[in-house]
Amino acid sequence: MKIRCGDKMKYMFLILLVASSIFCEEIEKKEWGKYFTEKGFEGCFVLLDNNNNTTYVYNKERAEKQFLPASTFKIPNSVFALDSKVIKDENEIIEWDGVTRSFKDWNQNLNLSTAIKVSCVWFYQELAKRMGYEKLDNYVKSINYGNKNIKGAIDRFWLDGELRISAYQQIDFLKKLLLL
Repeated sequence: MKIRCGDKMKYMFLILLVASSIFCEEIEKKEWGKYFTEKGFEGCFVLLDNNNNTTYVYNKERAEKQFLPASTFKIPNSVFALDSKVIKDENEIIEWDGVTRSFKDWNQNLNLSTAIKVSCVWFYQELAKRMGYEKLDNYVKSINYGNKNIKGAIDRFWLDGELRISAYQQIDFLKKLLLL
């Protein structure tokens, strides 16, 4: 089997990721739990200190469980949209559809820069529709994002579909993004 240049990069990337995971010290921070209990929430927190190759974690058991990515999917969605050229850059405007939503900042024309700042769902739904199922499915699988299952509505699979990702997997995705 002949390995193409792109495949070599994927293998190198995978080796780097595995090596960084193997040699990364993990420190449990039980005291961070007070920030969750004070607000009546159950949760987890994973912090990677890439400079010191250390991961700090609160509630490791929950950090290993997969949940809907919800708004965190805006990061890969943005990268996919730019890579697929469904928008040319972060300044390209997508016109507001005129539907009044409960968040005032969503009720206007937006670009990628402004949409991510206000966490505008309709904007990211539009990007997903423009990319389509096949393209999004290929992207999600190619980066090994969570359980890689985008079954459900093309504009909602990260909100209430089958896609799931753990906090640790989110950190791995962000490490990959950092290395690009």
